[in-house]
Amino acid sequence: MRTICAALTMCIALALCAPSVKYVSLPGYAFKTDPKCMRTVSKAKFDRKCDWPKLGIKDFTPPSVTVLGI
Repeated sequence: MRTICAALTMCIALALCAPSVKYVSLPGYAFKTDPKCMRTVSKAKFDRKCDWPKLGIKDFTPPSVTVLGI
């Protein structure tokens, strides 16, 4: 029973800490962007409010992280 509780607690903690996908690559956009955001510049330019990463690295893809960083 103790093992089941520990495993359940770990699963819940991992589910709550997992990052949500907010920024996506859209056709015609130079950077990953939040599709719900109202842009202030053209989609070919970096919008500080809507685009990611904030450094403005074009076509940046973060490395995938698996369980326990393995």
